[in-house]
Amino acid sequence: MKRLLLLSLVVLSAVACKTITPETRIAQIDQFFNGKEAAYSASIQQFTGEKQLDYLTLQLMQELGAEDIWTLEDEGQYALVAEFPGKEKKNPQLSLISASLDDPTACATILEVLEAYKKIKIQHKTTIRALFYSPAVDSTGRNGLSVANQDIQESGEMAQFDIELSSRGEQPEHTFILEETPVFAQTLIEVIPGYLAPLGNYELVQGKYPNAAWPMKCPIYRYQLVPDDFQKEAAVVTAFTFLLN
Repeated sequence: MKRLLLLSLVVLSAVACKTITPETRIAQIDQFFNGKEAAYSASIQQFTGEKQLDYLTLQLMQELGAEDIWTLEDEGQYALVAEFPGKEKKNPQLSLISASLDDPTACATILEVLEAYKKIKIQHKTTIRALFYSPAVDSTGRNGLSVANQDIQESGEMAQFDIELSSRGEQPEHTFILEETPVFAQTLIEVIPGYLAPLGNYELVQGKYPNAAWPMKCPIYRYQLVPDDFQKEAAVVTAFTFLLN
């Protein structure tokens, strides 16, 4: 209910507080990525294994200003976690954005989103936590998100949602799949596309909920990236993350 209220009042709050409107912020995001080179994607593809983790850690810490970075590991599965605290300091909720480490395009897009937040100075109320996780290695489908989910549960934290990025698979392009409660998903389906319209024609559709097969136990918003359209894809993911936060 709290998320629904925040989303519904986003425009009124912006006007009342005389802050930047969502429309203006999305225009800034679009301008930021217009003509931007895919530097992270080109770099990350040069590394694998420990060197890949070292590269991500260096970017997250020195270039993107993560307040805290740590690794998690259990039974061969692992995740690299970076945290960017929001304005809410008491009982902060988590907004997750995740990608598999064997998908460099998706991992690079997370870095692009975080760079946009830093360079445009986008404020967010909730804590943003980026997750880069090891892929599944057998038929069980268990991956590094299992370790990350276990860490969140044991810490007594609350994840509002996880934006799961991928550049592979069979999902429709330019479409966010919402593995979310039907009531809240319908609100997002009605509200979000209008804000994203300046970036292109993007759709939100209801997905399976709950998805018992997925290791992260919170609402999952899936988006399949189009690698050849880097600027627009990074912009729409940044805008979507901004609207949710």
